[in-house]
Amino acid sequence: MSRGSFLFVESNTTGTGELLLKRARALGFEPYLVVRNRARYPFLKDSAAPQVIEAETRNPDDVIGVASKIGRLKGIYSSSDYFVETASRAATAMGLPAANPEAIVTCRNKWKQALQLQRQSIAIPATRLATSITDVEDILTQVTLPVVVKPVSGSGSSGVRLCDSATAAIKAFASAKKALLDQVDLTSPDILLQQYIEGKEYSAEIIAYDGVLHCLGILAKHKGLIPSFVETGHDFPAPLPEPSLKELASFAAGAASALGLEFGPAHVEFVITASGPVVIEVNPRLAGGMIPVMLSHALGTSVLDMVIKIYAGEAFTPLGTSTRAGAIRFCLADKSGKLKHLSFSENPNATVPEAGLLKSEGEELQINGDFRDRVAYAIGVADELNAAAMAAERMIDSIVIDIEAAACEAGNDKVVGSSESKWNLHPEAMKLLAPPIEIARDGRLLRHQASIDEAHLVMLADQGLVSQAVAADLLKHILALQDERFQCLEGRVAPRGVYLAYEAELTARAGPEKAGWLHLARSRNDLNAAISLLVLREAACSISLQIGTVQDVLLQRVEEASRLVAPLYSQYQIALPGSPGHYLLGVFFALGRERQRLHRLLEDIRNCPMGAGAGGGTSMAIDPTTTANLLGFELPSINSLDAVASRDHHLQALSLFAGISILLSRVAQDLQVWTTREFALIDIPNDLAGGSSMLPQKKNPFLLEHIKGSASTVIGAYVSAAAATSKAPFSNSIEVSNYGCSSLSLAEEALKRAVTLTSLIMKFMSFNIRSMRDNLEDGSAMTTVAAERMASRGIPFRNAHTLIGEIAERLAQDGCVSERRSELARHLADALPASLEECRDVLRFGGGPAKRSTDDQISVAKTLFRDADLACADIRQRWVRAEMHRKLRVKELIDGHLAA
Repeated sequence: MSRGSFLFVESNTTGTGELLLKRARALGFEPYLVVRNRARYPFLKDSAAPQVIEAETRNPDDVIGVASKIGRLKGIYSSSDYFVETASRAATAMGLPAANPEAIVTCRNKWKQALQLQRQSIAIPATRLATSITDVEDILTQVTLPVVVKPVSGSGSSGVRLCDSATAAIKAFASAKKALLDQVDLTSPDILLQQYIEGKEYSAEIIAYDGVLHCLGILAKHKGLIPSFVETGHDFPAPLPEPSLKELASFAAGAASALGLEFGPAHVEFVITASGPVVIEVNPRLAGGMIPVMLSHALGTSVLDMVIKIYAGEAFTPLGTSTRAGAIRFCLADKSGKLKHLSFSENPNATVPEAGLLKSEGEELQINGDFRDRVAYAIGVADELNAAAMAAERMIDSIVIDIEAAACEAGNDKVVGSSESKWNLHPEAMKLLAPPIEIARDGRLLRHQASIDEAHLVMLADQGLVSQAVAADLLKHILALQDERFQCLEGRVAPRGVYLAYEAELTARAGPEKAGWLHLARSRNDLNAAISLLVLREAACSISLQIGTVQDVLLQRVEEASRLVAPLYSQYQIALPGSPGHYLLGVFFALGRERQRLHRLLEDIRNCPMGAGAGGGTSMAIDPTTTANLLGFELPSINSLDAVASRDHHLQALSLFAGISILLSRVAQDLQVWTTREFALIDIPNDLAGGSSMLPQKKNPFLLEHIKGSASTVIGAYVSAAAATSKAPFSNSIEVSNYGCSSLSLAEEALKRAVTLTSLIMKFMSFNIRSMRDNLEDGSAMTTVAAERMASRGIPFRNAHTLIGEIAERLAQDGCVSERRSELARHLADALPASLEECRDVLRFGGGPAKRSTDDQISVAKTLFRDADLACADIRQRWVRAEMHRKLRVKELIDGHLAA
């Protein structure tokens, strides 16, 4: 028997949108779907599709008109972010269950949401509203990069980008305004710039009913590569202690409640930081990304049915505690083009109850940097999270996919009118030395190339060396390439290097007459030298920021760790009572010096090579100071040969990277020893360790080995660069510009990996308090202080040292720990400290681990940390100001030409 009708207002185009319609029918409802354009929904071709009504769904009155004509209507709902307000207003008007429309409006407008959460003292990222490029420029002078740019009313990560430069932020702003046009035909006049919050991201899935918010669970997110924020997977329950999960559920419910959500589903996204959780956004809807389906499998009850029923006026039944874990993983398209084949080579099984394809063969794929990049999903369910995740990952790994890359409009890398066009590299040599362009690998070089072109053309136009018309037209095409992220160069053969392939594309777009002016008064020699310095300073600054993250973690743990007692070691032998906080502070100060060295290097990179040409300058009346300033340098190079021949900054940077990696490797060595059963001073959590394929009892802290192994990569990169440079002539040469610099990216990647892993382990390792004390209980570690006390009473230190050494040797093999401690106390009387804490706290001088000394060290450390952060921010802001000024000059040139 039919339970009545149920109206859905638009829908997700894939996933839960279609499933909700099917579940409504399975529950006995007659589903209706009101849409603006039925062509958006491929699943409507199915014979079992619901009844479809076309109307202007952006207008609640039109939807109310549709609803009023449907008999026995029990509920109205939308699974689409963009139509939850319309559905809520229509349901309210029809007297059906609905969320408060005004609360929906507040949530859907992320600027209003941010203001409301701030008023309710809910932690959120610092958020600014921008409606114009001028707003973006003003905001960037007041905030610290990186920032996240996102549409005020977006969904599914569409138009959301992480930006570490002013150029990136301005481009992201322009892209975000158009991000929703091709999805739901909506513009985004208002854009948010938010502080980027580093940390692991989670979500809380909530059902509100009668003002009570029920948390179905906390999920851990997996994200794709930045600058996009595509979600590549989810784990349930999040691998956190049970008390933490309860606290986070309460926190998320508080955020939803603060926004007035008292009915229906809510999806709360947040990041856990050192100071607690920070809300990223609250969505007044079911989660996307097939999360409700995965949760349904794990919870043993349909979340979709639960939502349909409460919107149909039926009671909500709270769930019991879940005993199963679930995971979902997605496969993303790695390039644009025609999808020729897509399939799983394995079939779903007991631990993979569901897997599906999200794209169809023959479909044209476009990399968007959002949910639309997903081509397939797999859901794993098991008693343990690791088993569920592994099952989903195995299923995704079985995918067979074939994408025919989109043909580029300009496939010829030869520059028309250039003498380079006569050089055709032998195919065998090309395979070895000139692989096709990969944006993932070459994108940074192209980005810096475009920045240099902007500065160079502005300078040439200022000097009257090229016409404003030519400069403006070339700059428009360069901006277009930047907006496209150089995707048209993906897969392009580049027998004479990336630059000439890039120039060939500009020539194809602007024509040879205009493009022919681009390379006036410069060479690939000064270009390569300038690009290499831009890459270098970006890498060094990035490493500095990561070191700051580790230092922040160390400072967070010091307060707790300084109250504990632990052995201080000398040559792996127990020396004195100290504290783990003392050790962490030692690492903090060592890292601080490395960070200061990086900042000195960055301050020293002040001369821009542009203008040096091939090494002999140019006869053209250029203004290299303008070019330098537009690229964030203080001065042009003084000597043209030095500008193209020297790579001393790179060698210095690699030397610093090697020093940092050596320090981290030494720390990792200590931590690995301390995890052993014999030492047992610390424990690494399971999600930062691994098991043995053969030995069931083993727990391997293998990430520490990655940290140590990374040091060999970084040291090798320095040796490689030094060897390549040492035998090269003092002029431009391939050994210097290629082999002397190419190892920088390898070293940067390896060092970043080591720094990140160190930060994770330092943050989440735990101290075995009992074991640390047990290693000190026999009192032998306190004998140095006893000898010093005897010396302070008139006994020469060497005599006291010999006497105590003889006593300790006699006791070494006798009795139990407590007996040895008693014997020492009997022989040394009141010279032996009464407790380990007393012994530790008399070690005040010379930077020892005493509480008073440690407090002083913490105070110094906090000051150094603040100063280093400010120094790094100041350096970055100089580059941002230069970039903003360059972009302004480019805009003025283009606008001035259009006005003329």
